[in-house]
Amino acid sequence: MNEQVWRSFKAVSEYRNLSQAARYLNLSQSAVSQHIHRLELDYNSPLFVRTSQGMLLTEAGEIVYRHVSNLLTVLDESRREVQHLDMSTTKLTVGASLTIAEYILPHALTRLDSPVDRQNIMVRMANSHDVLDQVLHRDIELGLIESPIAHPQMAIRPFLEDRLKVVVPQTHPWADRPAIQLSEFLKAPLILREPGSGTRLVLEEALHQVGVSIHQLDIRFVLGTTQAIKAMILQGMGISVLSPYTISTEEREYFHLLSVRELALLRHFSLVHHHELAHPTARRLIRILFNLDWQELLGGAEVV
Repeated sequence: MNEQVWRSFKAVSEYRNLSQAARYLNLSQSAVSQHIHRLELDYNSPLFVRTSQGMLLTEAGEIVYRHVSNLLTVLDESRREVQHLDMSTTKLTVGASLTIAEYILPHALTRLDSPVDRQNIMVRMANSHDVLDQVLHRDIELGLIESPIAHPQMAIRPFLEDRLKVVVPQTHPWADRPAIQLSEFLKAPLILREPGSGTRLVLEEALHQVGVSIHQLDIRFVLGTTQAIKAMILQGMGISVLSPYTISTEEREYFHLLSVRELALLRHFSLVHHHELAHPTARRLIRILFNLDWQELLGGAEVV
């Protein structure tokens, strides 16, 4: 028996109306009517009776409906299980902003126990808005973003708080200080990320909150990667504002991190995905991101 015949019968049973069932199934009314007629010939019994309340099931129809409902439930469940099986070997593309892709995501990926999970993950780097757009259009299934974005069709959940720090070399006069004043920061030669980067946006917003424009800073260089900025800091070309997660434990002997007392340099790294998340590797990766001891990854460095 054609599956569509069973689905037509079930829809008419529940809607009690041929035209409404046809609209639900995206079929013509005549096609649904033929399906019902075919079933009644097969069972050699009327399955519906027309009344003022619509098409109601006969006693025979009630029996058929009970079994058809069970049959379609089992069929749908089998398809979901096979889909889940197929997805376990399907590539998972994760979109991530530059800082997360380079410094956060690797810690989570190394904790995936299954070799299949590790082999099936691809990482695509883009800015946070582009990552959200790719998830929205289902080009990727999971995104990791650093900008405060909201979207009604997306589930967006913060998994890590990030307090940006002023980064100076250990030879700098500020290397023994936990914090500086805003007036001192405004006079310092700076090396910043490019406009539109998540790190720079946090700095711009924090300055805006205290009535200062980014153009009031002494910006010496604008670079596209954090690694380049760190190299320039070590060469004495300026200082920067970076996430403490971009400074590895091994690099702590070369860099000192401090705060600007008047600036709230706070952001959250967040997950973004559609409300229904089917890929099993994506679900496992999310659990890891929420359960990691991020303070331990900082080597016990102060981030508050």
